Amino acid sequence: MCIRDRSYSHPHAEKIIEDAKVIIRESETGQSLLTSCSHHKIPIQVIKGNGPSGFNPQSRIIYLQVSGKTTESNPKIILDLIKGLREAEQELIGFTAPDPAKDLMEYAAVMHSKALDAIVYVCRVLKELTNSSSFPVLLDEMKKIGHITVYEAYVKNASEEELFDAYAGL
Repeated sequence: MCIRDRSYSHPHAEKIIEDAKVIIRESETGQSLLTSCSHHKIPIQVIKGNGPSGFNPQSRIIYLQVSGKTTESNPKIILDLIKGLREAEQELIGFTAPDPAKDLMEYAAVMHSKALDAIVYVCRVLKELTNSSSFPVLLDEMKKIGHITVYEAYVKNASEEELFDAYAGL
């Protein structure tokens, strides 16, 4: 589902989303994430901008911020969408953030856990796409966004602690 009723909507939103979904559907995990979000009617909004992308739990929308000059999907958009799909699924299964006003340390711990979980799902989809033509450029993008060490740890079946160390840059 794509929303096009906002002034910040991207003129090529539908094509960008569909291009990304084609690649994500090649992965069993990606297909599952897409099905879950579709079943629960989680919309995807592509907006013009250069800021962060992700799921907004208050509005229940996955936002992808994309340059207004972009006309089709690219590796960053694909990885951002996978991450956003998992973030939406986290909310659907009850993996939500606590109130930061009550306990800031608990809030920080949960937010890092949620971030790592979403990155691990990106790694899972990426690994499932190993034999696809998209794999090399997606792997290059993981390097660019700084998560290649998490991917390398994931591929080696790292423990949760080792994954967190890779995520934290230790």
